[in-house]
Amino acid sequence: MPIIFCNIGWMKNYNGISGDSIERGGKYNEHSTGHEVCNFTNINGNVYGYVQPVGRSIKIEKIGASKQDDKIDGVDVVWTAGPESGGTVVVGWYKDATVYRDLQSIENQNSKQKRNGVSSYRIKASWANAVLLPVEKRDLIIPRAVKGGIGQSNVWFADKQESQEIVNRTMALIKGESLDLPDIDFNRTIEEGNPRLVAHLRRERNPSIIKKKKDSVLKATGKLRCEVCSFDFKDFYGKIGEGFCEVHHLQPLSKADGIVETKLSDLAVICSNCHRIIHRLDPMPSIDKLSKKLAKNV
Repeated sequence: MPIIFCNIGWMKNYNGISGDSIERGGKYNEHSTGHEVCNFTNINGNVYGYVQPVGRSIKIEKIGASKQDDKIDGVDVVWTAGPESGGTVVVGWYKDATVYRDLQSIENQNSKQKRNGVSSYRIKASWANAVLLPVEKRDLIIPRAVKGGIGQSNVWFADKQESQEIVNRTMALIKGESLDLPDIDFNRTIEEGNPRLVAHLRRERNPSIIKKKKDSVLKATGKLRCEVCSFDFKDFYGKIGEGFCEVHHLQPLSKADGIVETKLSDLAVICSNCHRIIHRLDPMPSIDKLSKKLAKNV
């Protein structure tokens, strides 16, 4: 099934502007309410989605239509927006949608569409096939302005080979295969609405890279000692602490929106306490900076 990504303004509910607000919606939203305010409003069993493309039309031939077609059916439409913390994240999707080449007029507006000035749409789907993520679940970052990521246009076809990993991650989310992070770091992160930190924590929990880092450090030093405070779980707890440590990703969150290829040198062995202190601070301190601060306090 073809897929298309559509970037719109940030809202909580996309069910009318009343009790909500639209943020970071681009120039066309600066002086008026964008048409996307009702993108997830149930209108007689359907949803009518709006996105502002470059130019007047969506180039639907890029997702399988002919140049003579005025629409294409059976498209997965992924809606993205920019949270206050920065970046671009998936906020929801329509499955099996119809995407129109040109702007369509709503023939019989309901009262909510009238109140919000919504008179046109570009995408239509069944309400049953529309999913809007709650704010605390909007943590899948879609990179922009990098190779394989979204460019400046609000409509992105993800049709390059470099984009395939992003598409795969998105489809995993749609299929319910997203990775949960049930721990103190994650709970704090979702409360603050920081998708960049969620992505950071997910990379730190990659079991393959964690094992490689531990094996590398053990081979080089014979110990898994915290690089901040020198705590060693095996020395303190004995056999039950053998092989235990946490692994921290050194790359700053501000540079982490794209597809990151993690090297062992990007990781640090760290104890649980120091790891949580690092994630409590904004901006996140370097290992060396926290180690020097700790030494001054001892």
